[in-house]
Amino acid sequence: LWDMQTIRQRLAMLSAKVAASREFLYATAWRMAADDDCLREISMLKAICGELVNEVLYACVQFHGAMGVMRESPIERIARDARVLSIAGGATEVMLEVVASMA
Repeated sequence: LWDMQTIRQRLAMLSAKVAASREFLYATAWRMAADDDCLREISMLKAICGELVNEVLYACVQFHGAMGVMRESPIERIARDARVLSIAGGATEVMLEVVASMA
């Protein structure tokens, strides 16, 4: 798979998004540790990371082809279980409303 340019580029983009989200998470954690009010940033992180997990796992399923959707595949189980992340603790749309109301 690594020899395919489109897959390499897709992995590079996903890697960049994960790295950017991680840095935003660390910056927010530092602000929280300093007792700053971070509700807006936390809502942003919840929206971004919940969607990003699904984007990454959807790509993994696609990269694995038919095996990615087989019940025997760990990728299928992880992708199915991860869907809950964008819903639990508040759906992405709810988080975006919090962000918009604090803009």
